[in-house]
Amino acid sequence: MTTGGTIRLVLQGLVFLLWAAMMFRMLFTVTQRSRDNGGPDIPTVGGFTGQLSHWLRSEEDKSERKTLFFLTFVLIAMSLTNALAAAQPTE
Repeated sequence: MTTGGTIRLVLQGLVFLLWAAMMFRMLFTVTQRSRDNGGPDIPTVGGFTGQLSHWLRSEEDKSERKTLFFLTFVLIAMSLTNALAAAQPTE
């Protein structure tokens, strides 16, 4: 693996860690809101999707939502870049 490939892989790993942390934070927030609204400890599908819908539209979650969507886009772009770079023949 080239130095550039190693750097890209390390950066992609760091972006993935940030993305995973944000995703778990969102999942825990949605689950906690479902419980706070009188739902069971393990939310039902309907309760979860209702709170997820609220999270997607809520002004209070706008910053987290934008960050998560941005990290998702960056992670997809980095994955495609790494895949295309790996497909290039090396001399």
